[in-house]
Amino acid sequence: MMLTLATFAGVAHNGFISFDDPVYLAANPEVRNGLSARSLGWALTTTQGANWHPLTWVSHLADVTLFGLAPGPHHLVSLGLHAACAVALVLFLRNLTGTLWPAAFAAALFAVHPLHVESVAWAAERKDVLALLFSLLAARAWLRGVRRPAPRHRLASLLLFALALLAKPMPVALPFLLLLLDWWPLGRWSPVSGAPPDGAPALAQLLPPPPLWREKLPLFAAAAAAALVTLFAQAGRGAMEYGEALPFARRAANAVIALATYLRKTFWPADLAIFYPYPRAAPPWWHLLGALALLAIISFLVARAARRRPHLAVGWLWFLGALMPMIGLVQVGSQAMADRYTYLPLIGPFLAIAWTLAWAARDRGAVVPLAAGTALAAFALLATRQVGFWRDDVTVFGRAAAVTRDNWLAQDSLGTAAMAAGRYAEAAERYRAALAIRPDHVGAAGNLASALLQAGEPRAAIDAYRRILRVDDSRAGTYYNLGVALAAAGETGEAAAAYRAALEREPDHLNALNNLGNILDAGGRSAEAMALYRRAVAADPGYAQARFNLGIALGRAGDAAGAAAQFREVLRANPRHARAVAALGDALQLLGRPREAADAYRTALALDPSLTGARSALALLDGPPAPGVRGTAR
Repeated sequence: MMLTLATFAGVAHNGFISFDDPVYLAANPEVRNGLSARSLGWALTTTQGANWHPLTWVSHLADVTLFGLAPGPHHLVSLGLHAACAVALVLFLRNLTGTLWPAAFAAALFAVHPLHVESVAWAAERKDVLALLFSLLAARAWLRGVRRPAPRHRLASLLLFALALLAKPMPVALPFLLLLLDWWPLGRWSPVSGAPPDGAPALAQLLPPPPLWREKLPLFAAAAAAALVTLFAQAGRGAMEYGEALPFARRAANAVIALATYLRKTFWPADLAIFYPYPRAAPPWWHLLGALALLAIISFLVARAARRRPHLAVGWLWFLGALMPMIGLVQVGSQAMADRYTYLPLIGPFLAIAWTLAWAARDRGAVVPLAAGTALAAFALLATRQVGFWRDDVTVFGRAAAVTRDNWLAQDSLGTAAMAAGRYAEAAERYRAALAIRPDHVGAAGNLASALLQAGEPRAAIDAYRRILRVDDSRAGTYYNLGVALAAAGETGEAAAAYRAALEREPDHLNALNNLGNILDAGGRSAEAMALYRRAVAADPGYAQARFNLGIALGRAGDAAGAAAQFREVLRANPRHARAVAALGDALQLLGRPREAADAYRTALALDPSLTGARSALALLDGPPAPGVRGTAR
């Protein structure tokens, strides 16, 4: 455990990143409010994130309740769960095989392998560590039931497996993996025991006997239910749209290459990235042929050794079987592969390696432990370095852009980081790079338009938004942003038309209601403007800008009492809203309450000394009477 904590200690200094972390934590209003009866109900029913994983949501809710939104504690909880997984793994393998050192080495490989950094250092992947921890506990309860048959062990295994699936559907293959353990090391069946030395076993002998299937039927039923719920959730959230456009042959080819790539990165974990983009073209035939040859050779070798070294076959089949649900035959998202997908599958190769080294050490003495320790130390150092790349958006996506090709998501995310830092020209270049790779990426096109607008190029932003609308005119947000750009360019008539188009698609679009109201108010159509402000306030009573603008319009129309009421509502939510305090002073003047108005102006100036209108109004109130003079807060 100490090695695990030392390797991943750097996560405490990392922040949240803009990819999925806002969905799971930073910008999720349900999660930001912490644990409550309401949020529990939401966690049990939502499919946000294109999955149904209520236990993961509860975990995040509990963290926010305990720690707020400071990233460090959230990362440390994930690290603690990862360390718990490593401990659970070594205990399970020791109980399973009766040997300690191979179990400890396999667990150590799992604990410090660089491919597992993503599952630990990415706050949004809390679901990985939770799902595996409960999967290992479920496997341990199943093992107790094998050795001491009792209903309570089977029930415990089922309940723990259900909790794993409620964290993430990743371990749906667990019942199949337990069948492999029935072969080795438990010896409850063998696909090779009766086969002649130079012959192949019969097909029936390759399959576990029916009693072993029957005892796992509840686990298979839970896995099937989780798989169906996941498919519905992902289809309902549009997560499968990218894959549906790809021919099955293309997906199958990518799956084969991904399997080979995972193997390469297991032994040579270089060029790891948060996102591996799906290739824009079909892979070269030689690339696919090479991957197929590698997989076929390994399969042939472990099959030949299965009688004498069954742990090799079990480890290999564990790797293949655990990866099948995530290999992309049913494509979810636009990634070609992902490091996090190896979190459960790599237990198989680590198991095979550990017991092979234990066997080799009998003949080669201290050489094998020395080599194993060196490899473990190297993996730990590489993992520590990889943790550093997860510090923030610039480091994690900068690394992805450096070690992958055509990474449109990395370029888009680096553009967003530049936008947040106020480097709008750099952001625009990043967005252009993303669009050069993937011209259909509407998000990057919208981001480019926003960067151009922020950079003081409204005409270029207008052209960018109009290009987006030629591809997809269904989004209210695009019309709203076009309206903002048109208003910045002085085209208020066209801006109003864009805001109206946004409201046709989303009648309660708050900013469109407010901005269209401002245009109408400036054009002397205050009654229509006030109607729009009222719609915005009715849709969201906490929307301060529309409420403030409604107060200004009411004051101009002579309804000082109504204006004062609106300003007081704004200040109830935000007592430091200086312009609202000054505007309240204006309304109080109109109501004939000069002393209260003067107090309001003094408060406004204490909050914002630049409010010259409030300063002038206060000077008039403190000096000789000047009837008919009032301050201005706008």
